[in-house]
Amino acid sequence: MYGYSLELMDDKFRYRLSGNQKIEIAQNLIDILEKDSGITERTITFIDNWIRTGPAEKGKAFFDVWDIVLRNYLPKTRPVLFRTCAEIGKEGKIASFTARLECARRFTRDNSEFLIICDTKETLMCEEEVYRPGEYAHTFYPLVEVLKKAESCGGCGFSQRLLDEYIGEDEYIMRINLTDIHCFKWESARDCSVLR
Repeated sequence: MYGYSLELMDDKFRYRLSGNQKIEIAQNLIDILEKDSGITERTITFIDNWIRTGPAEKGKAFFDVWDIVLRNYLPKTRPVLFRTCAEIGKEGKIASFTARLECARRFTRDNSEFLIICDTKETLMCEEEVYRPGEYAHTFYPLVEVLKKAESCGGCGFSQRLLDEYIGEDEYIMRINLTDIHCFKWESARDCSVLR
């Protein structure tokens, strides 16, 4: 009905979008925060699927949309963002971060994982002067702000359960730039985790 394709192939979730649909969703994500636009049905489906799918199910359509957003959106806030992962990953990878250290710690599966820390105030210091929209290299997108906006407007098509569960995760979408992040390893120390 909305022109996107959801398929289960080999018990694996596939989410497909046309090139125009990717641009439309990306522009709506930008306009929600820059122009206070409403959240379209297609964008609601995109966010809902992004939140509910695991890393193995997040295919090209998701990352193509986020790539467009990150190249064209300059955030107004400058939080310190965190991510935990088993390995750092490759340069330029688009990934979820959180602004809550406790939330990042909760996602740690074992004490050998990395904690990635990015101070966005440092990384975005010269972004506006050096780049133009379409060329941004170090931006992030505060997905949590879209969910908060939806909640304040009666849900906007999101289930109350999804909003209740995921607003607290304080999720931000960002490209991993290895020169701009600090990496540590969680280390078990009796009842608490410390960084080394």
